[in-house]
Amino acid sequence: MKTPILLLFIAVASCVHQSDMPLSGVCDDSDVTERLSTIADRVTAVPLETNATCRIDRPEKVICSGHNVFVLCDNLIYRFGRNGNFQNRISLQSDSRILDYTVNPQQQQLIVLDRSRQIHFCTFDGAERKQEDLSAPAGKFELKHIACHSNALWFTFEHLSPENIFENGLLRFDLADRSTECFDLPDVDLGRRSVHRHFEPEFAVSENMPYIYSPFAERGNILRDTLYLLAHEAFDSRRAKMPFCIYPVRIGRRYLIASYCENTERRSNFLFVFDRNSRTSFEMNGFRDDFFGTGVVTDIQPLNTDGSEYYFYKTGKDAAKLFPERDEPDNPVLFFVRLNG
Repeated sequence: MKTPILLLFIAVASCVHQSDMPLSGVCDDSDVTERLSTIADRVTAVPLETNATCRIDRPEKVICSGHNVFVLCDNLIYRFGRNGNFQNRISLQSDSRILDYTVNPQQQQLIVLDRSRQIHFCTFDGAERKQEDLSAPAGKFELKHIACHSNALWFTFEHLSPENIFENGLLRFDLADRSTECFDLPDVDLGRRSVHRHFEPEFAVSENMPYIYSPFAERGNILRDTLYLLAHEAFDSRRAKMPFCIYPVRIGRRYLIASYCENTERRSNFLFVFDRNSRTSFEMNGFRDDFFGTGVVTDIQPLNTDGSEYYFYKTGKDAAKLFPERDEPDNPVLFFVRLNG
């Protein structure tokens, strides 16, 4: 038994030594969680207004643009002010189901992708101005997510290769001339051979460097992979060797974050944070909310493509700890998280 443990110790020590980075790790599989203030310097509570035409169970995606907050739930997009006041709700004119949506802040547009590969361009008030059909350029691709960046729409997709292997790709739709271009999406070099199983990839931007984020299902390698990428300066846009790669973490100026919290089987969910300044990693069940005392924060998600701000939400009894006047069926309370600089 000593030999495998010794080999494992040597392998880990070698990895840390090669990265030349002292590292302190916090790994918590129990219910004891780190404080949220460890990574955040400000959290703002936004209680979403509840009325007869605005009932939200579980927010599927939240985007913040200027003074507007958009929330997707049950095939409807709800628009609120930054204070939580309800403005209006947006639905598609057809019976199509919403797959994903994004915001073009320059044009004050809400851009919605439905499951029949139609793009709907709407005003923030919900009026649909035009549609674009992606059926031809998308071919047999299964579109996953949409984002808006640099006067273009970016769609991640999955397709079946000639070898009958599912592969990820990226489709760019130019908003000026309506031209399209496809890109392969290789995994960023991690210095190891493995078949990576991804959750659905998303387009993201870090300091003007576009990249694709998708946490790998191989949770046990996330710290090792992060150290390898840091050691090889893979997060530096000036050294990027390929225009687009899939990274296992979201890239921030200080924090590298990965999370998965969709499975009811708690063991498969995780939240990973790496602090570049202190060289500290956290891999746990969540953070304890020491700002508002709402319990454990098991996941945080970005409010925009560049990940400059994150959010989590609370409902029911957790929200009532902060707002006792809110009833059980009331809309969730969003919490906007500004990470430490």
